[in-house]
Amino acid sequence: MNRLSRSTALKTAAVLSFLSSTYSVIFALPMIAQGAMAVDQGGDSPPYFVLVLAVILGVVGIVAAYGCWKQMRWGVILTIIVNLLGGLSAAPGILFAPTTQLFVSASVSVAISIVIIVLCLWPDRKLATA
Repeated sequence: MNRLSRSTALKTAAVLSFLSSTYSVIFALPMIAQGAMAVDQGGDSPPYFVLVLAVILGVVGIVAAYGCWKQMRWGVILTIIVNLLGGLSAAPGILFAPTTQLFVSASVSVAISIVIIVLCLWPDRKLATA
């Protein structure tokens, strides 16, 4: 049975992390441009600080995905940290999201973050069989 190698797991994690981070930046930037008062009074979007955090983590996540793709230790560690923080910041949206779209987005974000972290921690096949 063919198992997933660590190299393939890290590349998969890097692609998922890049796509997730890019989506976060693209999703949050237009709302941030509206300003804090407009976003917080709207009621149908995440709080302003969550949007700012999403953009910051998104930009750092893109850099981390590059490091993870190159299989650099700092990239893997940074990818784990970014996805841990991103998953934790999205988790309240599962319980308290004001719209179904935000509920689904938060649920998918948490699930993708868990998958990326698991892929980054995937053991090397050579070490597992020894």
